[in-house]
Amino acid sequence: MAGMRRGRTGRKNKTGRKTGAGRRVFLALLGAGCFLAAAPPVTAQAGMWMDLDGKRYLVSEAGTLLTGWQQQDGSWYYLEADGRMKTGWLEENGAWYYLEETGAMAAGWRRIGGKYYYFRENGTMQDVTLYQNGTQYTFGEDGSLTRAKKERNTGGGSYEIGFFDADRQAMADSLNELKKDAFDGDEEEDYYEDEKVDYDKDASFVLSGTLQEIAEHRLEAARSRGYGSGRIPDEGTISDYLEAAGYGKGRRHLEIYLINCDGATQAEEKLLRKHGSDERERKDRAVYYKEMGIAHETVNGRDYYMIELMR
Repeated sequence: MAGMRRGRTGRKNKTGRKTGAGRRVFLALLGAGCFLAAAPPVTAQAGMWMDLDGKRYLVSEAGTLLTGWQQQDGSWYYLEADGRMKTGWLEENGAWYYLEETGAMAAGWRRIGGKYYYFRENGTMQDVTLYQNGTQYTFGEDGSLTRAKKERNTGGGSYEIGFFDADRQAMADSLNELKKDAFDGDEEEDYYEDEKVDYDKDASFVLSGTLQEIAEHRLEAARSRGYGSGRIPDEGTISDYLEAAGYGKGRRHLEIYLINCDGATQAEEKLLRKHGSDERERKDRAVYYKEMGIAHETVNGRDYYMIELMR
């Protein structure tokens, strides 16, 4: 995706794509003595899947290789000019698509290469601001998520993060409600209809795409290499990591690693005990920070969280 060219697109009607008659394959395969086993039985709409030399092809009932966009068993696939099933990134007419390892076209949220992307129902990658269920998402030049936040002037507090599982969402809700409780703004004083002031911008955290990527990396590294005194072997503290990555220079940050928790509720309790009290130093209080990233993993029935906060 690095350096890719993008373009805004509308809904496309894939049924209008050319199919390209292609070459007849059944006789050729039989003649070569290498009739191939089809994929697991499916309700074929366009044809039948065939495997050859580690590549997958879609064959019509007439025995020809299908090409271009094809719908099979309720999903869309893209077949190259020689009939091979496409996987990974695909650019077509200035729009970007992503095809899963199965070949099926992606729709909705996907984590690819550690970053999050959103694909519309027609498969095109979202590259402009998205408003969804009260949350505003923005995207970078490569189409990956840069920020997610609650829509302005809606009171702050918790909001839905579309790609979070239930445990990460619960942790995000806890942090955002904590942030809302600490918010000292006043709508009547700070917000006027004619000025369009974002009066509640400090009443919830902003999810940073970069911090989310860092949190998931640090949790994976901590689980595989160990974690002690805030350090990961061969990587150091979060300060060491941020400095090496050249990110967040001069900004206050806090890493919270919650281990061996029995569900999200216990994890939230641990977080509040250590980072929710007004008696603690400002830099140790979660509400002091503005941006967050949250990673979660369940191992042998126990929950582990890595939370990255940045001022």
